[in-house]
Amino acid sequence: MNRFLFIDLNTFSSRIGVPDPGDFEQYIGGKGLGLKWLIDQGLITQEPFAAENPLIFMTGPITGTALQTSARSVLVTKSPLTGTFLDSHAGGNFGPQIKRAGFDYIVISGQSKRPIFLHITPHEVLFEDATRLWGQGIMAAEKNLRNKYPRARVAAIGPAGENRVRFACIGTDYYRQFGRGGAGAVMGSKNLKALVIEGNEKISIHDRQVFQKLNQQLTRDIMAHPNRQRRFDLGTMMWIRLGQEEGHFLPTRNFQEVEFSEYENITSEAMKKELGWKSVGCFNCVIKCSKLARWDNHEVEGPEYETTAFLGSGCGIGNARDVAYANYLCDDLGLDTISAGVVCSFAMEAFEKGILPMADSGGLRLNFGDSQALFTLLEQIARRQGVGDWLAEGSKRASEKLGKGSDYFAIQTAGMELSGVNIKGCASMGLALATADFASHTRFWPATAEMKGLLNFESTPAFVAKGQDEVNTRNSLIVCDFLPFDLDRLAPLYEALTGIKLDELQMRQIGDKISNLTRMYNLKNGRTAKDDTLPPRFFKEKHLSGLFKDQFMSEEKFRQWLQIYYSYRGWDEDGVPSAKKLGELGLQRL
Repeated sequence: MNRFLFIDLNTFSSRIGVPDPGDFEQYIGGKGLGLKWLIDQGLITQEPFAAENPLIFMTGPITGTALQTSARSVLVTKSPLTGTFLDSHAGGNFGPQIKRAGFDYIVISGQSKRPIFLHITPHEVLFEDATRLWGQGIMAAEKNLRNKYPRARVAAIGPAGENRVRFACIGTDYYRQFGRGGAGAVMGSKNLKALVIEGNEKISIHDRQVFQKLNQQLTRDIMAHPNRQRRFDLGTMMWIRLGQEEGHFLPTRNFQEVEFSEYENITSEAMKKELGWKSVGCFNCVIKCSKLARWDNHEVEGPEYETTAFLGSGCGIGNARDVAYANYLCDDLGLDTISAGVVCSFAMEAFEKGILPMADSGGLRLNFGDSQALFTLLEQIARRQGVGDWLAEGSKRASEKLGKGSDYFAIQTAGMELSGVNIKGCASMGLALATADFASHTRFWPATAEMKGLLNFESTPAFVAKGQDEVNTRNSLIVCDFLPFDLDRLAPLYEALTGIKLDELQMRQIGDKISNLTRMYNLKNGRTAKDDTLPPRFFKEKHLSGLFKDQFMSEEKFRQWLQIYYSYRGWDEDGVPSAKKLGELGLQRL
């Protein structure tokens, strides 16, 4: 493609630009290229809801090609939840459609004075009135737009994004989301309801013959891989049983416990029985890890493990249909299911401890296990009604408002709600989440290695750092987390696609560069080593399995771990990349 589209909502204008060819060699695409764009434009310290804070819909060199798992795209912006760098990813068909419209990425800046949606084709951008769509859920908005533009793909926000809920998501293909970090709120702040993208441009490939040969072998290897059938049969939900029975890290009642007595009711087997699961996949994917659920008059794609861990066991809900309905509400309202679940379970614990009395909860009895209370609370958060108004700020700000020691059980790091592994059963995930650019399981997942006994205290920091770097590279290419092959398999594919030759070591160095760039970006936005930590609960309560089984992981011990991590990365004791390290990566200007 080698084109990008810049859209200015202040002036209702657009222009097409050509990226610097050297950027693809240095940053590949996706996350890396989006981050470089922000820094090159000097967009580092702007407020998340400022007009100049852009939404950048990035593809990677793999997006939209015949390669398996080539569906994904990434949204780059500044997070209103953390105030730092955000790259939020989605599958489905939206990313390939950006490529078919003839663009590698789309940058949206400015703020419209009225609700609009963008109709984008290879040849023009139309700024259309969205007044009638404003207030609609994502399902209705996308249905209306796709009825009008049947060949298009749509990305839209719901009421949560319109109301600037700090963990609002952007939905696409009805059930796919740019989920984490509040990108939907940034889109809402721009009065932008949706993007509608059409196109049928051919995606260029440098050496199609070599690419096809490599891809055919890769596809055969995927089909033969033991994890493929497990993903197809169970999806990510296999981790409910693994987390309960083997890992002992299933988040339960706001991380108070690591085992859920009703877990059998929300396993993949229970979901299949109750919801009539059907395996479905993203664009051009044989893994088909997603599950289409239908029950009564409802339909949703999911629930996934993280969603079930937080809207299910995390809130004490042991009913498959209730978890699926909470999932549906989040998808339609435009809420990140992870942050929403953590915030709701935070409110439930506060209520049961008497810290959040009924007088302040608007009369809601926020008990763990009460599905109807959960449904009502999700609606209130999305619409900023009652207690939902301040919970919509995220658990960090909510605990600061509530006070009374509630920060002890606000399960967040640097403003981002933690992902679905109870650190009391898997300490390595704690280090990975605390040191990531934001606290997401998609930054790196060392849980499997810890469960297998492959890690110890000394080896874990380097293992985590290397894993984070590799994920950065994969998120720049962009490939799915479930493509079960390392960079040595992806490097020749990248060369066949682009003509740019990078070996595995060079690809890892690009991942390292991105880790340091995001670190510098976040430091300039107020993040410090003090933020590289975990909620107090995980330091004060005994671990039940993993590296610290039957022990307390004290904050002092965690800080020792952190210093080993910093040293491996070439950062000083305050977590700041050294001048030497930046020089090695060609980042002296920072």
